[in-house]
Amino acid sequence: MHTPSAPSGHTTPSLRVLLVEGHAIVRAGVRMLLESEPGLTVVGEATTIAEALTTREQPELILLDLALGGEHAAARIPALLDAAPAARLVVLTGVRDPEAHRQAVRHGALGLVLKEQAVDTLLQALAGVHRGEVWLDPAWPPRC
Repeated sequence: MHTPSAPSGHTTPSLRVLLVEGHAIVRAGVRMLLESEPGLTVVGEATTIAEALTTREQPELILLDLALGGEHAAARIPALLDAAPAARLVVLTGVRDPEAHRQAVRHGALGLVLKEQAVDTLLQALAGVHRGEVWLDPAWPPRC
């Protein structure tokens, strides 16, 4: 993802991302990945929904894992979006539960990327969702 130039020749500000991921190593890796991309800045990290709701940052994107230590993260998506009204939400998860994916979308997620997918897929999803697109796997919704 590249930072587009503004008409005056200045670059546009970085896209502000809140990362909600319960696993410290995964969170650190995703943060390094995102911040290595021009135009992306991680402005906050949280390990739980409750932590994410207390952030003072106003992200433009929220990247949320559905598996947060037993929390029902999909059901809390509306609260996250209420707390950051300008944000769009992308789920990045290893959870392979089709019903959890459907719930996330019903509750306001505009993108869903499985952790097993390529890094480029995540970056494309973030860019697309930021532009207002819905980003789901072409095989979605999964067959039960």
